[in-house]
Amino acid sequence: MKETKDKRLFPLIHSQSKPSNGHRYPRRGEVSVSMLRFSGLIALILVLHYTDAFFPLVPGDHVIPHHMLRVAHTNKFVAFSAGLTQIATLHASHNDTVPYDRIFLNMGGGYNNTNGIFTSPRTGTYVFMYYALAQQNKQLQLDLYRNDDYIVGSYAHVTSDYGSVSNSVILGLDEKDTVHIKAHTDDYLYGQPDEIYTSFTGFLLVPDEGRTQHGSHGQGSLG
Repeated sequence: MKETKDKRLFPLIHSQSKPSNGHRYPRRGEVSVSMLRFSGLIALILVLHYTDAFFPLVPGDHVIPHHMLRVAHTNKFVAFSAGLTQIATLHASHNDTVPYDRIFLNMGGGYNNTNGIFTSPRTGTYVFMYYALAQQNKQLQLDLYRNDDYIVGSYAHVTSDYGSVSNSVILGLDEKDTVHIKAHTDDYLYGQPDEIYTSFTGFLLVPDEGRTQHGSHGQGSLG
């Protein structure tokens, strides 16, 4: 009785006819579900196909979700990381720069480990981070500069122990701008070939949006 009632309420789903060869045709309800799944698949394909319309490919991008998960323009990406492998004594009066001598990565070739200076190979917005460990019972005061402009600083002094400093900043750079870490006073850094505690890292965050576009200029000093 229940089956008869269901057929009367849902005739499109339950009505079917048999072809002459003995096989049944698909129920109309089954066809509707299949068409819905097929339509969803087509929609997904269209979204993937037109991904670039919403997320256009720009130089400097790493991975763009598109067609074949295309990897693009990694040769234009900029990133570096270097560490200090020796004990160093720096003097502000000598305009000393921290000599991060061991290069871990130098994509774009912007970092020079002979003078510790990063020179921007292309205009863009960059992230910079530095960390340093002082010699035991010595002070440490380091400043990050863009060209000749002071940007951020750090200070540490721990009696009878090792003090450490760190800082980070996001900066707009034009091509050929420089970034480096300088001594603020007489500074004493600890480092060994197998004990690297002092490092300097930077990478391109947004291409083509540099210092001129941002209109920002570093200024100020710790005195």
